[in-house]
Amino acid sequence: MTIMTGTSTTARPASLRQCGTSALPIRTRRMRSLLRSLLALLVVATFAGCDFLDPTEVTNPTVTQDDFINLPNAATTWTHGVERQLAIAVNDLVLFGEVGSDNLFNNRTLFTRTFDIPEMEPVDAAVVSMQREVQRLRAMADDGLNLVVPADEGATDETRARLHYHRAYASLAAGEYFVGLPAEGNGPVLGPQAHLEAAIQDFEEARGLSSDPALQGAATLGIARAHHRMGNMDEAVAAAEQVRANDPLLLRSVEYDISDGPTNTMQTAIYDSGQDEFQPLPRMDFLFPKYFSVSATDQSAIAIAKGEEAFLILAEAALARNDLQGARDLMVEVLGIVDQRPTAMVDDESQQRGRAGGTWIYPNRSEVLVAASPDDEPLPGLVLDRQDGPVEVPTVSGTSVTADRIAGAQSEEALLELLYLMRQEIFVVEGRRIVDLGIRLPVALEEAEANENISLDADVLRPFIPAWIPGDRGMNRFDYEDGDEVAVIHHNLNRALVENRTSDAILPFH
Repeated sequence: MTIMTGTSTTARPASLRQCGTSALPIRTRRMRSLLRSLLALLVVATFAGCDFLDPTEVTNPTVTQDDFINLPNAATTWTHGVERQLAIAVNDLVLFGEVGSDNLFNNRTLFTRTFDIPEMEPVDAAVVSMQREVQRLRAMADDGLNLVVPADEGATDETRARLHYHRAYASLAAGEYFVGLPAEGNGPVLGPQAHLEAAIQDFEEARGLSSDPALQGAATLGIARAHHRMGNMDEAVAAAEQVRANDPLLLRSVEYDISDGPTNTMQTAIYDSGQDEFQPLPRMDFLFPKYFSVSATDQSAIAIAKGEEAFLILAEAALARNDLQGARDLMVEVLGIVDQRPTAMVDDESQQRGRAGGTWIYPNRSEVLVAASPDDEPLPGLVLDRQDGPVEVPTVSGTSVTADRIAGAQSEEALLELLYLMRQEIFVVEGRRIVDLGIRLPVALEEAEANENISLDADVLRPFIPAWIPGDRGMNRFDYEDGDEVAVIHHNLNRALVENRTSDAILPFH
């Protein structure tokens, strides 16, 4: 199941003030949020096949709230616009979330370089943009549910369900990525748990209102994901078991469009630019690019819900209960799901792995072995030779973990490390790794300046970066020179996660 999105693209501002608002939708009155989005939504309606509106006939861009909500099918039109905003928000979460993790390194200068350190200051344009787009998504879904739907007699339960799902996703992102965020304009900052609880409530509303099995499954997985992040093992297991039983191959994605936008920015960075912008940690090389183009119009979708996650949650719960064999069986089931996901033959010859002017040179030959740390055995098969012709890469999920490696892991610690390696690989370039590492972004300074509920010396204006996360770009460092047969990564962060698993910041069931 995919969510179709796309229409006219607008440049993303470098700061909140450049956009003409203070702190944007998190502070903006609902009327202004509604009206500022209207023209984009008119175009969305046409792109999505809603031919009752023709934006070429609009001669006066001054539109009132009554003008919009009294249009035929206003709720459907609005919901298409919210789905477009979802694609924009996912773009930011994926792009900046991946740079802030050990998955990849910004090897040039086009995008943020501070997240690689990692440094995430409240004045950082990436912090501002991530917060802005997540809060705009929630505000638009709020407006749809509270203003547009009640005024549209033709609004259906399916439309309501989609709006609840999108608001849930905004709350989920607020609870996973940030130390805290307001949940309403000029409101107090709420901690992650409050946002996750709000996400669960909206996911449950979406599941109850919808008769679409795909949306029901995605909402159920969202419930499992939120409970997992809060450490609610019984509730997470119950929801994950439903997905496992009903839709193990569940896949919900947002789609991007080259003509009308938004486009997949991560695809630009890892493939289309051809400038070695982002380079994967050597042990992740075999999974890249994941997003690619064959023709100039191609845009890859980004998954936001995958059935694999249900099995991974269940396996983590089994390990927390010391059921090692049960965890092994579930991890092997995950491999079965991954094996059914599509792959593609991709011409990736233009990717020189840093040789086109990047900061670091990366292995680019299939004979190169990769060690996850100086203490780990070098492994083959993790680096692809992109100069020998098209390479086969997964387009949804992939992993280097095998059934033999799972069977050979004899302790809880060994299995847990493999499990989090599987999470890292399966969700690569989906923006999830930064959350698993326990890193949280601060509230933007401009929000604090405009919101009397936030003092300028509040703790929420500081990021949370766990002590075991190496600084000075240490997450991405490795030893390798051209011609070497082995690349040695400095830090195996999956092992660091296991060693620090009693921290509240990570591994929620332990």
